[in-house]
Amino acid sequence: MGRATPWACPRVDGMSRPSIRAGIEAALHGAGLPYGYTVTIWSTGAVLIESHGNPGAGFVFLFAGGASAAYGLLKMLSRGAGGEMSRRMSASPNTLRAGLIHFSAILLAIAGADLVALVHDWVAWALGSFVATFVYLAVSGLELMLQHRELQPEAKDRATAG
Repeated sequence: MGRATPWACPRVDGMSRPSIRAGIEAALHGAGLPYGYTVTIWSTGAVLIESHGNPGAGFVFLFAGGASAAYGLLKMLSRGAGGEMSRRMSASPNTLRAGLIHFSAILLAIAGADLVALVHDWVAWALGSFVATFVYLAVSGLELMLQHRELQPEAKDRATAG
């Protein structure tokens, strides 16, 4: 029997030993959306700062308000849509697709904020974070919807019958 490494997870007496890979997987399990949103919102702020300079406290409040308004609007729009899905983006059975959708959500959100940055007024601070939040969460929701459909045979049957 070969020597165990921290990257391997050999079985000893029917029990698996913890490995670095298992620890990393556990750490990443719930981090997908929060990580992507952090990258998105930070990048949005950077784009706006490049166009409009360092914001004062009032503009920071507008930025936070825009992001909060987008979240609230999406929450209202999705109310009654069948409850929360139990899957996480990082648990996708199609890792490549999930990664591409997640990456696209980040890029599209930042691109939207970059367009909003062209507005030379205080509204850019509220609208930039609104657009970035709305686009990121809406596009990310696509992967979660696809996961849900793949796991629900009756949903698949309805989609092909309609």
